[in-house]
Amino acid sequence: MLVELAAFTAAAKTVTSAIQAGKELTTVASSIGKMAESKDQLHTRLQRKKSNPFVSSVESDFEEFMALEEIKQREEDLLKMMVYTGRIGLKDDFIKYQAEARRQRKEAIKEAERQREAKIEFITTAVLILMSVGSICGLFVWLYLNYG
Repeated sequence: MLVELAAFTAAAKTVTSAIQAGKELTTVASSIGKMAESKDQLHTRLQRKKSNPFVSSVESDFEEFMALEEIKQREEDLLKMMVYTGRIGLKDDFIKYQAEARRQRKEAIKEAERQREAKIEFITTAVLILMSVGSICGLFVWLYLNYG
């Protein structure tokens, strides 16, 4: 949790300094991606903990809640800064960029899952073929030794 929060904070500071310097969002695209990724990872971790009946820690729940609140506050501050110090439409561009980055990450996760499933299917098929060939060879050896 602290790792995600630290990554988000560092990325937010990078984006903030770039906006204050008058740079375009494309120059800090990787930092924006890190912000969204850190936020998503923290949300994912929180959802996993909620769905796990064996994990019950009030302290860690409070820490995660505070981390999410800090991320929310930093995002709001960043959006305000974009409105007041950035070019016209910067805030809207930022929101669109974050949505696009989130969509691309979800697609990448789905693609990785598809590739993982394809590997498992390939390995299973290869093992079955090898077992079948081994069984047939074993049958021929048995027939040769007994009746050969």
